[in-house]
Amino acid sequence: MILTCPECATRFQIADDAVGSNGRTVRCSQCSTTWFVAAEPDALALNEAEKYEVQKQEDLREEIIRKPVSDMSGEIPALDADSHHEDGLLPSFEPDETLQVGAHATIRDQAERKKVRRRLLDVGMIWIVTLVILALFALAAYLFRAKIVAQFPGAAPVYRAIGLEANSSGLEIYGLETREGNTDGVEVLIVTGKIKNFDTKPRNVEMIRLNFKNTAGEVLASWVVEPPKSVLKPGETISFISQYPNRPVGATKLAPEFINETANVTNVPLVPLASQ
Repeated sequence: MILTCPECATRFQIADDAVGSNGRTVRCSQCSTTWFVAAEPDALALNEAEKYEVQKQEDLREEIIRKPVSDMSGEIPALDADSHHEDGLLPSFEPDETLQVGAHATIRDQAERKKVRRRLLDVGMIWIVTLVILALFALAAYLFRAKIVAQFPGAAPVYRAIGLEANSSGLEIYGLETREGNTDGVEVLIVTGKIKNFDTKPRNVEMIRLNFKNTAGEVLASWVVEPPKSVLKPGETISFISQYPNRPVGATKLAPEFINETANVTNVPLVPLASQ
């Protein structure tokens, strides 16, 4: 095996089994630079096979000549670094035993780190996909809540619990406000509000009924308001205004609803009437 110093480019010739199966750190005898030399699995395997064959031949020879095994150690004499260098051969190397590192252990550590990173990436992707799916379900439940409530009326209270209007009409009355006024010397109650189409398709706007209620929730009087538009596009909002003269005595709340809606707008808060 030939090694080349990465610092001074000096080349060294060593025995194939000098590095070992785990690799080792060596030091250049010329510039004292140290570096790690990994084992060559194929070369090591071939070297082991050759050593096994040589050992068989040695054993056979010993058996023939009846010579003790101890007289034939089979060890390869160490090369004289100085004489080789003077003869123009490659200089020797100096293994640094204190810096020897297990190549297999390093490779196992790297493989383990890759497995951990891959596992974390897989877990992260699972969470991302799960969150995306949940977000899509939430978006669909928000956009198509009119259809969902039409098919499953029991879902309406769930929407209302989180502050969302949900009914089969696809329309929402909100922002109702009242104030006292005077028209031609007559005291009137002026009412303003908004209507929004929260569905994904155009909706016909029904007539609005405004109900006066007392503290017991009884309807004392009501009147009908015609919206300024009969059809609302998806997401469109319109405002309306109306007035009622001489509101009934005892009326404390105002409750809106669509006249032709089977499920009234029960989640709209009762609006306190302005003080007279």
